[in-house]
Amino acid sequence: MTSKRAEETFSTSTSGSAPHITGPATSKPETADFNSELHARPSIYFNGPAIVEHVAFMPLDSAISEFHDSLEADGEISVRVERHTEFVTVTRVRKLDTEPEQWPKSDVAEGDFARLAGLSSPLLVCHVSILVLGSPTSELGTVLKAFDFGDTAASSIGAGAARVCSDFRVRGDNSSRIILFNKDLNAHRLGRMVRRIFEIETYRSMALLGLPEARRLAPLLSGYDAELVQLTNRNLVTPAHQHKRLLEEITVLSSHIISATAETRNRFGATAAYAKIVEERIALLRETHVPGFQRFGTFVERRFKPAVRTCEATALRLEHLSRATMHLLDLLQTRIQVEIEFQNATQIQAMADRAATQVKIQRAVEGFSIIAISYYLLSLLKFIYETADHAGFHIDPVVMLIAVPVVVGAVAITILRVKHALKAEN
Repeated sequence: MTSKRAEETFSTSTSGSAPHITGPATSKPETADFNSELHARPSIYFNGPAIVEHVAFMPLDSAISEFHDSLEADGEISVRVERHTEFVTVTRVRKLDTEPEQWPKSDVAEGDFARLAGLSSPLLVCHVSILVLGSPTSELGTVLKAFDFGDTAASSIGAGAARVCSDFRVRGDNSSRIILFNKDLNAHRLGRMVRRIFEIETYRSMALLGLPEARRLAPLLSGYDAELVQLTNRNLVTPAHQHKRLLEEITVLSSHIISATAETRNRFGATAAYAKIVEERIALLRETHVPGFQRFGTFVERRFKPAVRTCEATALRLEHLSRATMHLLDLLQTRIQVEIEFQNATQIQAMADRAATQVKIQRAVEGFSIIAISYYLLSLLKFIYETADHAGFHIDPVVMLIAVPVVVGAVAITILRVKHALKAEN
């Protein structure tokens, strides 16, 4: 029952391996993957009354890394198994000889679907059954009541070619029920329409996997908010010597927020992506109003969008908390840096003051050195003068008077030259 185009393009392994290209594209494996993806989700085409069961499972042991699409046909029953990025779906079409007056009982259990998917103890994401009938011969409300449908949503789809009805209740077998009244859809259009409805239900359920995470994080985020406010207020009044402790507490809070973000980023991102697909598939139904009933797509969106927005708001709240915490860290680090720079400036100024004092002392010492050396030399000249006078060599006292400024000047010049020489070496 696969499309002729799909059969000509690739053959599919039933063991879970990737599809193998049989055409000329086998020369490049990358191109083979691209071409396979173009035909990866062919619908199951059928006519007449039928019951179509669709089950989606999420493996609990590991992620799904390979595409796998198998189709098994056995007379009036067709089964398709598809592996997606996060989940595996099993779609089973069972044709009916006549249109039933009550909902037909399923001849397979949930465990049988799991075995068909090649999974053991997986997480059930959704279980949807679509009963395909012809146009109702009596009033729609009466027909729906006969099939035990309660508060039902209904729409004309495919430009009036069919009607889809569901009460979205989950029965005892964990399945929800949908009736598709076919008016003008051929086998190909009917298969595609059924597939779109299943995709709406599957991706809606997958998107809602983020809601428990959002509910789990709600009290934690409230606590993080309160702690952030408290730390921000403390940052305004904390003295310099307690900055280290405050910095440690802000770092711990930031670590918790980053951890929560990392744990839920993929789930919330998947929720947003799946929600977008649901919106696209609802648009593809081309719904029109059925008098007396709420639209199928409107019912889905009215119940579905608040949950998606809760996940979006939680993800946005985590992002804002992370930014606010990092901003507080930056403020505290800036404050610490400013105080460190102020302390450094104070120390540098003190060092400059000490250096200036040392220069003054050095200059005073240099003056005393000139006086001391000059006094020593003049005393030596005086000793020489007195010794010469006793020896009979009389020297004019004016010579001593002239020697005083000469000696002082010579000593001063010598010390200054030595000082300049030392500076030049440094």
